[in-house]
Amino acid sequence: MERCDVAVIGAGAVGLAVALELSKRYKSIVVFEKEDSFGRHTSSRNSETVHSGIYYPHGSLKAKLSLHGNGLLYSFMRDNNVSFNNCGKYIIASSKDEIPEIERLFANGIKNGVPGVRIAQGSEIEEREPQVRALSGVHVPTAGIMNSYELMKRFETLAKENGVLFAYRTCVSGIERKNGIYGICSDDGYTISADIVVNCAGLFSDKVAALAGIDTESSGYSLSFCKGEYYKSYNVRSMNMLIYPVPSPDGKSLGIHNRLFTDGTVAFGPNAYYMEQNIPDYSMNDSNKKEFLYSLSLFMKPDISDIYPYDCGIRPKLQREGEKFRDFVIKNEAESGLKNFINLIGIESPGLTSCLAIAEYVSGIII
Repeated sequence: MERCDVAVIGAGAVGLAVALELSKRYKSIVVFEKEDSFGRHTSSRNSETVHSGIYYPHGSLKAKLSLHGNGLLYSFMRDNNVSFNNCGKYIIASSKDEIPEIERLFANGIKNGVPGVRIAQGSEIEEREPQVRALSGVHVPTAGIMNSYELMKRFETLAKENGVLFAYRTCVSGIERKNGIYGICSDDGYTISADIVVNCAGLFSDKVAALAGIDTESSGYSLSFCKGEYYKSYNVRSMNMLIYPVPSPDGKSLGIHNRLFTDGTVAFGPNAYYMEQNIPDYSMNDSNKKEFLYSLSLFMKPDISDIYPYDCGIRPKLQREGEKFRDFVIKNEAESGLKNFINLIGIESPGLTSCLAIAEYVSGIII
């Protein structure tokens, strides 16, 4: 049986960042990924927004790691020629009823230490982004956009330079701990032993945790798939900055907003609805189009009735239908008898923004 110091399961943005970070400390690291390359699921099917930390409850991992990750990410992208645009964002109120939520978000941003947040008048917002209507909003200058493929490719390249090995097309089918060492078995019969295992399997992270013997239901680790769809419009081909509505009251999503690309083009989305089964399905469902258009019409001035399907993604949510906020799970399972088996579960938004901060956090909880 071959041996390594660290086995990372999953090669999304977080798994790649973890492998790169740990390669500074450990000589032998293997990344297992069941797909044929990195980032085939959530990491490449999202809004590619650099978040600020304004939304999340004070003291939560989502708040702390997105705030810290924001600065780490911009620095990394600047130093490594990854495409990005620190364009800023307005979270806007389209009606008087939404103004208290704008004030709450502003106060939460101040409490979380988000730099530069301020209340903005509707006239300012409409001057900077003439295609929207707004009564007021919160300006978030540290928000921006990035090219997630370029980011992940750079992570992979640097990790390989540090000696990290990537086992693509390799699905982990079993995990067993014996004499303090983990045996990682793949579905093709390959087995490797590791001192440390980091579960970065995204949509499938609860299943990987179960392979290690963890009862995911009683642990609160069971995931629900929540789909989000994006549309493009022939009538609106570019916008100046990110425009987000106030978040949905149920906390399921941040609301349908514009998605800016680093090439200057724009899409809209995502909506959010729970899937009946936890099976990846990236087909578009046009039955949601009417509701989608209504949400956009609340703040978009141009006629966008010409929207057409563009893309979709799936969020790995710990928060079930009707439940309130759930934080990231990033935990060394030593108390459960699984020393240095580290679970990362429910890493939805702001996971991409937080990936480098998450990697540092993981490094810090290894015993």
